[in-house]
Amino acid sequence: GFYIDRAYLTYKKDVSENVSFKFQTDIKNLNSGDGWQVYLKNAKMNFQVHENYKLIFGLQGMNMFNVQEKNWGNRFIAKSAMDGSGWIPAADLGIGVVASFGEISGSVLFTNGEGYKNSSSDDNERISTSLIYNGGFGDDLSFNVGGVFSMLNYISCGCGNACACNSEGPCGGTCTADGCEDGCDCGCEADILAQVMGVFGGFSGFGFRAGAEYNMGTDLNIDGYETSSTLMSLYGTYSLSFIKGFSVLVKYDILDTDTEADDTETTTLLAGLSYQCAEGITFSPNMTQTKVGIEDPTTAINLTFQLKF
Repeated sequence: GFYIDRAYLTYKKDVSENVSFKFQTDIKNLNSGDGWQVYLKNAKMNFQVHENYKLIFGLQGMNMFNVQEKNWGNRFIAKSAMDGSGWIPAADLGIGVVASFGEISGSVLFTNGEGYKNSSSDDNERISTSLIYNGGFGDDLSFNVGGVFSMLNYISCGCGNACACNSEGPCGGTCTADGCEDGCDCGCEADILAQVMGVFGGFSGFGFRAGAEYNMGTDLNIDGYETSSTLMSLYGTYSLSFIKGFSVLVKYDILDTDTEADDTETTTLLAGLSYQCAEGITFSPNMTQTKVGIEDPTTAINLTFQLKF
C-alpha cells in the first residue's frame, strides 16, 4: 500500500553573525491505524563564542551518528545503523559544546537522556562525546574517521523490566529510588550504566561514497537486549556518470543483541537505485532482506520518495 513515513517542517534563522536558531517538527506515521504523532525535534540556539568554539542550547540533534548519517547519505530510504536500532535518540534536550581546529573537531553534549519523544523522568543525564578527523587531498577526494562514546545511568526492575524512577514501571508498580512499590515484588536495581562506543570512517571520490562503522553497547535499556551487544554497518553509493542524478546504493547491517549467545544476530541487506529527477524530488526503488537468527529471511520491495523544498 501507500503511506507517508515521516514529514519534517524546518525553519532556520541567522539572528546575527554569531547567533542562529533552528526549529523543526517531526510528524511520524504510527503505522498502527492510530494516525499521526507530532514531535518537536529541534528548538535550539547556536552561539559562536569563538572562532573555534560553539555552544548549542535547547533541543538538538545528537552527536553520536550525524557524520555516519552523512556518509550514508540516504536517510530517506533507511536510517543509519545506530539510529535505526534505537541505541541513541536522534535528538535530546540539553547543552552542547562543539570545538573545531582545522580538520579535527569534537563535541560534548549533556542532555536529559530520554530523547526528544519523551520528557525528562529522572535525575540521570546522558553524556555524549565525539571526535572526528576530516581529511581531504584534492577537490574530489575526501575522507573522515572518528569515534563516539555515550553513557547514561538508569533504574531497572530486578525482574528484567526497565522503568524510570518516579514513573509507572512495566512491572506493575511505581519504580522509585528506594525500590519498586505498589505491587511490584521484583525490586529495583539502581544506577545501571548504559554505554555506547563506536568507531567509523567514510570515503568519497570518483563518484563513489562509502562508509563503515562498528559499535559496542553494554547494559542498553532496550527490550530483548542482554548485557553486551554489537552493531556493524557497511554502506556505499556509486553515482553513474552517464545519467545525471542516478546512483546505485547498498547497505548491510549486522546487529547482535547478545554477544555471549548464538543465533542472536539480525542481518539487514538493503540494495536499490536512486534517481533525483528534479531539484527536491528523489525516488528510489529498493529491496530490503532481513534475517533474524536462524529464521528464514524476509524480503520487502519498496518505492521510496523524498520531497524536499
